[in-house]
Amino acid sequence: MKLECDPAADAAYFEISTADVATTKQIEPGIMADYDAEGHLVGIEVLSVSKRDLGKTLDEVA
Repeated sequence: MKLECDPAADAAYFEISTADVATTKQIEPGIMADYDAEGHLVGIEVLSVSKRDLGKTLDEVA
């Protein structure tokens, strides 16, 4: 697993698997889920990260 953040793009990608992405589905506006050919989740992309209300900060949930 790996988390990549791109401040310039205001995006984050949480990679769950290194499998090739076969399809991408929008979960909600600005949040995409990538799946492999067998339908397993490969990763999740979140756009406009800085504009999202994430509820609690990482310090609060850790």
